[in-house]
Amino acid sequence: MDGNTIKLTLKSLGRVYKSEGETLEDALNKLQISGGAKATAVLVVERGDRKVEKIINGINAQRLFGQASPTMRSIALKRITELVGL
Repeated sequence: MDGNTIKLTLKSLGRVYKSEGETLEDALNKLQISGGAKATAVLVVERGDRKVEKIINGINAQRLFGQASPTMRSIALKRITELVGL
């Protein structure tokens, strides 16, 4: 893993999902969550030696990983990006 790759871990309801990508959006799109995430989740983002751990509320998790419209997904992605600070 080089210093620009983003490593993502999502913990929700006792399950752990992992992915990697060049950007935060790529890494989030690679997460495969069956049925969406309807509960509060913990998102861990690692890039190089920097590690950020944030709690995502259930509404944003559902909008990001559920059956929401593309507009709601882009709004949730923007909020998560601002929350993580990448």
